[in-house]
This record gives sequence, C-alpha cells and structure tokens, in this order.
Amino acid sequence: MSRSVIFIAGDALGRGDDELGAALLLSALKNLPKAAGDPPSHLLFMNAGVKLCCEGSAALADLRSLQDAGVELLCCGTCLDWFELREKLAVGRASNMVEILGVQNAAARVIRL
Repeated sequence: MSRSVIFIAGDALGRGDDELGAALLLSALKNLPKAAGDPPSHLLFMNAGVKLCCEGSAALADLRSLQDAGVELLCCGTCLDWFELREKLAVGRASNMVEILGVQNAAARVIRL
C-alpha cells in the first residue's frame, strides 16, 4: 500500500467565491511540504484541476518543488484534451482513468482538495 495521495478535481478549493477558492488551493499546495507526516506519493489532477499543471499556472513553482521531492503528478489525459491543454502541460505527466483509479485504490488514504 502506498502513502496517501491527493486528488485535485478543480482549480479552486471549496465552494462559494471562485477567487477565494483559487487562492486557498494555491496556499494548500504551497504548504503541503510543511504538513505533518510523509509527503503524498501522488497528486492526481482531474477536470479543471489539470489547469494547475499547465503553462501560466500560478502553482507551477510549488508543483515543481513537490515533483522534485519525489511526488508523482498525474494529469487526466481526457481532461487535458477537453480543455485543449495537452500541449501546454508544464509539470507532471498525462495519465488515464485506469492508472489514476489504480493509484487511489492502492493508497493508504485519498485526500480530496
């Protein structure tokens, strides 16, 4: 069983104000290395969450730091194609539903942001 994984299904955290939600998600990614315990084995990006891994995202520096620390970043390939972002993927790699579900199934716990 792998460590925990973090599932990111959007480009904002919580519901309500989208600008606040985007700021909260960026803060969560920035502070993830400071959280207690081992870092997650994976960050899994689905739906609008894939935008965080693409050119122009304010999260790129923090995501690169996490990747350099050994966290694997997997982006839904179907989602990248839906948003026409596959060519703009700047960190992590394109994946598929089978792999993403497999990572979740093998995890000790899945945290959804």
